[in-house]
Amino acid sequence: ELKYEHVSAIDMEALHERLTSATGHLALFGGGHVGRAIVRLLADLPFSVRWIDSRDEVFPPDVPANVQCEHSDPVQVAVADLPPKRDLGIVAAALTRQRARGDVRYIGLIGSKTKWATFRHRLSVRGFSDAELQQVICPIGLPAIRGKRPAVIAVAVVAQLLALGLAEPAA
Repeated sequence: ELKYEHVSAIDMEALHERLTSATGHLALFGGGHVGRAIVRLLADLPFSVRWIDSRDEVFPPDVPANVQCEHSDPVQVAVADLPPKRDLGIVAAALTRQRARGDVRYIGLIGSKTKWATFRHRLSVRGFSDAELQQVICPIGLPAIRGKRPAVIAVAVVAQLLALGLAEPAA
């Protein structure tokens, strides 16, 4: 897709900002300890973050400029308009969107391999194929980075997002 526009010297600062702004669009569900840690790490990285939770009071008063907080109850409703158990509903909605539009580059789920086995079974009963279920990363984060503390999980997740090339600078 090509787009032409006239640019003069006075437009250069705004043009530079547009070309170097965040290109990795991330929907982050959950405002708990891990979600907060991930948001802190993403503050200076080229991501545009849509932070979604069903609890308004969960979001801190000061969030990074690249983060937009959104209340959605139930949270999986927010999946439909993105550029059983709550997590299961979110994953099912993300897979449904991927099936319909093919525009979801990363579906990750915090949790253990046991949790994923349970979810995988429930999602297959709902009609998702093995190929579709293989698109879900659970547990999220680089496997070599181990630990249960929210900051450690956040580092592993953000490192995985970067390793997968989900935040490439605009060309």
